[in-house]
Amino acid sequence: MRGTIAVLITAAAFFIFLYYIQKRETSRNQMVKRMEFFSGNEDEEGKKIALAKNLDLKDRLMEQVRFLASHWNKVHQNDTMDLRMQQADWPLLGSEFQVMVLLISIVAGVFAFLLTLKPVMALVGAGGAALVCMLYLKIYISRRQAAFLNQLGDTLVMVSNALRAGFSFMQAMELISKEMQPPIGVEFQKVINEMNLGATLETAMENMGRRMQSSDFDLVVTAVLIQRQVGGNLSQVLDSISNTINERIRMRNEISSLTAQGKLSGLIVGAIPIFIAFFIWSNNPDYFQPMLESPTGKGLLAGAVVLELLAIIVIRKIIDIDV
Repeated sequence: MRGTIAVLITAAAFFIFLYYIQKRETSRNQMVKRMEFFSGNEDEEGKKIALAKNLDLKDRLMEQVRFLASHWNKVHQNDTMDLRMQQADWPLLGSEFQVMVLLISIVAGVFAFLLTLKPVMALVGAGGAALVCMLYLKIYISRRQAAFLNQLGDTLVMVSNALRAGFSFMQAMELISKEMQPPIGVEFQKVINEMNLGATLETAMENMGRRMQSSDFDLVVTAVLIQRQVGGNLSQVLDSISNTINERIRMRNEISSLTAQGKLSGLIVGAIPIFIAFFIWSNNPDYFQPMLESPTGKGLLAGAVVLELLAIIVIRKIIDIDV
């Protein structure tokens, strides 16, 4: 019964939101019509209105997100979140992502409250949804940066060969942007775009290093900037850096293989208590009920959660070997 009520209320809220979008779009179209009547630009504005009507639901939702984000950006500007969007290569501003996370958290909180009718579960649902969104962003950026690092050695070899063939460094970067797969091809294209807009090579390369946050690429940036100031054989320097980076990648992969057993052991040991508790609760709830109701049982559960988190942190510190 609760599930049915939750679905009905969620559907009603969704249709109310669609009605708000449609009403706002209608008022906007009426304003555009009045403006085009007095400006004498009826045909062009009519085309814009027709194009706006053909927008799908996703585009209209994104338009509302941008509208809310513009007001949120006036109140709170977060340059760090803008950098995170650049690191993920998502076509969003930091304020837009924050508004999307807020909306998802509100929907999750309302749905959790309708299912349980408990305000605490609404807070848990909203906080959990926000945490999942931020965790997904962090994992996505980490994987993208790791993929960039794996491509960096081969990229430096291509740049070195292009320089030996008579290409300039700018032409070599254009070659990389066209030939290499994302993310490194996309990042070099961003460097070229920034330079075309008037930025210096130093600024564009430093921005790229800020997005990737890689000590290996920082070494490449330093070598390129020093070579532009004092001269030298850049292709030979890039070959040396490429060999160093490839060796470090090989060592990281070897260490990852050696520590895989420790990672799996930590995962299994951490999951066993949770699995046993869920198994007992699902098969005999009355047997496990004192643990959830008595103050002693709640204290033991809280202590178990704290110890689990400490164990995870310790295991990660042991297997996290910096190369």
